[in-house]
Amino acid sequence: MRKVGIVASGSTVMDAAVILAEGEERHVKAEDLVLIGNRNGNEIMAVCRGGLGSNENLRTGSYSPGVAYARIGRHPSNAKEFYAFGLSVVGEVSNNRLEENKMLIAPSSEVEIFEENDNPMSILGSTSNTVGYYKDHPSWRVPFNSQFICYHVGVFAATGAGKSLLTRYEMLPFIRSAGYKILIFDWKGSDYTPFFSNSFEIADLGLDNDVVIEYLCSSMDYFGYYASQMIERNPIRAALETVIYEGSWRNFDEPEELRRHLQTMVRSEIERENTDKTGAVSYWGRNYVRRFEKNLEKMSEEELKNVMGKMAPAEIVEAIKQHDIVVIDLSTGSKQQKLSIFLSIAKYLCRLMERKERLNLAVIIDEGPQYCPYKPKGIETRTMEMISDLCALGRSYNLSVVLLSQGIAGEIGINAAIRRNLNTQFIGKINPLDFDEAMKLLGQADIDPKYLILMPVGDFYVTGKMNPSPIPLLIHFDIAESDTQEVQAKRNET
Repeated sequence: MRKVGIVASGSTVMDAAVILAEGEERHVKAEDLVLIGNRNGNEIMAVCRGGLGSNENLRTGSYSPGVAYARIGRHPSNAKEFYAFGLSVVGEVSNNRLEENKMLIAPSSEVEIFEENDNPMSILGSTSNTVGYYKDHPSWRVPFNSQFICYHVGVFAATGAGKSLLTRYEMLPFIRSAGYKILIFDWKGSDYTPFFSNSFEIADLGLDNDVVIEYLCSSMDYFGYYASQMIERNPIRAALETVIYEGSWRNFDEPEELRRHLQTMVRSEIERENTDKTGAVSYWGRNYVRRFEKNLEKMSEEELKNVMGKMAPAEIVEAIKQHDIVVIDLSTGSKQQKLSIFLSIAKYLCRLMERKERLNLAVIIDEGPQYCPYKPKGIETRTMEMISDLCALGRSYNLSVVLLSQGIAGEIGINAAIRRNLNTQFIGKINPLDFDEAMKLLGQADIDPKYLILMPVGDFYVTGKMNPSPIPLLIHFDIAESDTQEVQAKRNET
């Protein structure tokens, strides 16, 4: 290790500032890890953040001889020049382990920097389970606490910042090494499906009755009943529910056969419920039939095929047990179809946990705002509630939700009810619309959110339960050029 400076006045238990020795400003960088030899009796690991360069002769608040020198292109004396970094305390280092620091940091304590061969990661925890490496140090693999995987994970970064690659190349091996099986919902069908041999398409999967009803009603625009209170009292929906629960519709293998069956059976049910005293179908009954038949006719064969799959959620779970990683390719369906598939499988997982079964399963949900947006509507409300249920039960029965999103909050992010369940968060390059939310999450750790808007691909700050440090750490993972080109080509195809 190399001495780089001493602690300045104004230090506390949790933070301090280091005044750099002459010339060290050319070597010490933001996010470097240092060790404070506290004169009060302990050693403290800290992170360099919030740098400052100061020269008394170049203050711009008023005119001075130094400013006069600058105006004519000359350099004033640097006798009053110094450089400093803020230090965010990670913890006390005791017996090569990290503990909470409770000692005041004494001014003038010496500060040494960890160099490449000093690898401090073993101080943070066991390096058997790692995700990425510490920024600028490829040999410093960052250890993570795998016991908190089931406390759920959020990966937030703007499009193209590397969140899917981080998940595929770093998170999945980490989760597997902790003994979890993995189920991936691939919204676009290009980020995961091509890389895993065990995948299923929408048309392969059977939906349970409630999800089929929700899907059909959503695909047929709820037959014109747009207000939420009218959806609950929708007489056409009530007739469709009766037919679906009866179950004979599952016996058909061709979409047109299914269409004719639904038309006949739903019409019969509507007419039975809307017959007047003379035995004739009422005006309202005839109106309901017209609405249903008109909307049913608009449904394509592909849309009908998506409710004719035979593979039950229980078979999906069995496939996961056999193959460790299973991908659900959602690319061929509409949004309603995709969310319906998710609902069907998630509902079965909830039933397993309600029976007190430990699942040891991680559910990867790509494109999180599609499932639980800021203001959910229609079927999104159901999927948001289902994710919330998975999170609530998962902590007790080893089910982890890993949710990926381009935004953190607001119109580009995910619902606050889901965000507060994600106890570990990876935050990469953000959209400027997320600036305020980033301030709330990282601003208190002396991280400048303006840097988050400019972060390079592959950089992520990590905060939360799995992070071995009580303050956010900056990790990085390498993206091969071939991978970048391949992913971009798949996005263009999509």
